[in-house]
Amino acid sequence: MAYRAGTVAVVGRTNVGKSTFINAVLGRKVVIVSDKPQTTRNRIRCILTTPEAQAVFVDTPGLHQPLNKLSAHLVRQAMKALSGVDELVYMVEPTGGVDPYDETVLPKVKALPCPKVLLVNKSDQAKGNALPETLLAYEGLGIFSDLVPVSSLRGTNLERALSVILGHLPEGEPLFPPDMPTDRPLEFVVAELIREKIYHTTYQEIPYSTAVTVEQITEREDKPLLEIYATIYVAKDSQKGIVIGAGGQKLKEIGRLARLELEAMLGKKVFLSLQVRVKPKWTEDEAEIARLTGE
Repeated sequence: MAYRAGTVAVVGRTNVGKSTFINAVLGRKVVIVSDKPQTTRNRIRCILTTPEAQAVFVDTPGLHQPLNKLSAHLVRQAMKALSGVDELVYMVEPTGGVDPYDETVLPKVKALPCPKVLLVNKSDQAKGNALPETLLAYEGLGIFSDLVPVSSLRGTNLERALSVILGHLPEGEPLFPPDMPTDRPLEFVVAELIREKIYHTTYQEIPYSTAVTVEQITEREDKPLLEIYATIYVAKDSQKGIVIGAGGQKLKEIGRLARLELEAMLGKKVFLSLQVRVKPKWTEDEAEIARLTGE
């Protein structure tokens, strides 16, 4: 059987579980996850290599009605991901019908000249007949070649979903080395992990007003230690105080959680230095949005 390889855009509403699905099928954490909407801010290529195929999953920001320039930027990034892909996976929840917002996006999806697969995530949470009714409603649109109910958290039906997705890839040689999980540099991965810990430890508007940049990564020559210096940006002075916390405890906790995960991921000790700076109204400044989101 010929080898298959290609890019697969994973698209859907905010908080539908795209990143969780990608991490689950890759069998490792490549993209950050949170129960808060709009966690993913970039198009991130996550690479799954098997003996038969290589799927380059493109994780995208969640589709939503923009609230400011940052959220409008995220929606544009998601729609850009549709260009030139070999396959599209559209993810929805079992609501019992076609989501009204999906109805505005799916005409663009239908026009794409590539195979399209629908995944109904969180199928284990479906009430009554919501799951079969959702499948029937989306099947009736005539857009998707396959419709698969899954639960990314529980691992339900992921093997079937992956088999369907790999089966639609075109024949071809691998696009990336087999041991490469993502095309993003270490600086990006570190910044994302720090941002994930901010999402997990803060509340209300704070996560959406923060961005992280990595200023320097240095490998010590005298000992097996990686020194990382990063900056957390917020939009207001009051937010800076919340991120730092009383006596600096919140910032220490963010750093501790990020450092532990980085050490587990990299297999070496990490020294992580975090500072917090105020960048007023950066979520409304297109140039700052591009700089601070790494796009």
